[in-house]
Amino acid sequence: MKKFLKENLSFLLMLALIFAIFKIELPYYIEAPGGTINLSKRINENYNRKDGSLNMLYVTEYKGNIVTVLLSKVIKTWDLYEIKKQQVSNENTHDIYIRNKVMLDNSTGNATYVAYKYANKDINITSKENIVIATTKDNHFEIGDIILTVDDLEVENINTIKEYLKNKDPGDEIDIKIERNNKEKHIKEILDEDKVLGIMMVTNYTYDVSDNLSIAFKNGEGGSSGGLIITLGIYSEITGTDLLKGRNIAGTGTIDIDGNVGEIDGIKYKIAGAVRNHMDVVLVSPYNYEEAKKVVEENNYQIEIIKVNTFKEAVDYLMQ
Repeated sequence: MKKFLKENLSFLLMLALIFAIFKIELPYYIEAPGGTINLSKRINENYNRKDGSLNMLYVTEYKGNIVTVLLSKVIKTWDLYEIKKQQVSNENTHDIYIRNKVMLDNSTGNATYVAYKYANKDINITSKENIVIATTKDNHFEIGDIILTVDDLEVENINTIKEYLKNKDPGDEIDIKIERNNKEKHIKEILDEDKVLGIMMVTNYTYDVSDNLSIAFKNGEGGSSGGLIITLGIYSEITGTDLLKGRNIAGTGTIDIDGNVGEIDGIKYKIAGAVRNHMDVVLVSPYNYEEAKKVVEENNYQIEIIKVNTFKEAVDYLMQ
């Protein structure tokens, strides 16, 4: 063994160095120009195919290691950020992954509801889950926990918890029943002076619809920024409406249950991805519109940016 190590020391040190360069993660991540996801290739086989395409936008993200951090110093379109920018409290990358998946489900649920309501088609809530997406202080919750009851009170949404805790006192013990990894368990928390549990939560709904509707997402995809485009895709599918008219349409923005389009992050990387993939139009939220316009002007991009406040405004524009 000693002879082997002596004869191969340089080679082994080189392997160790290569491993360190590529595998050891640093507390950073890099954001770079992204691309498009053609929704027509993700909706079930009965999708009403039209000329043109309807596209979600994404940001390309690299984990921070020695190579990517150094490259971010020389590639102008790569930006380096500390990992804590993505974190709420002391989270790890798995927590962030779970939150993004929950938010994608939330976005798809909202999109389904809005599209069916706008199309005047029946849609019924069959179940709901109140899911923890972040913890804002030290407690016993984990991201992905499903909140069932608080002191035996069934939780309708986050407002149920807020209203209930208003009538409690600091020092009171609160019993919360949760579901974690398909098993029920109880968490006991002592209220401090703020009288909060220290969680962020979303309510995800499951719906019963008459159409055989499904949208496929890949493992690495998550977040809520595709809400507007998902809503447009579902609406086009269930009504047969041609929103494209031969154009390559892209968009980014969250969607809430009332059809309002919300703010997203990374607009400059998404606009760059839209240009690179030859989109004709990008729909953006009012909160991102000015930055999007500035990005187009500064880079002399040949693309049209349209501000939409609501899903209805997006449909009205596309139907012109």
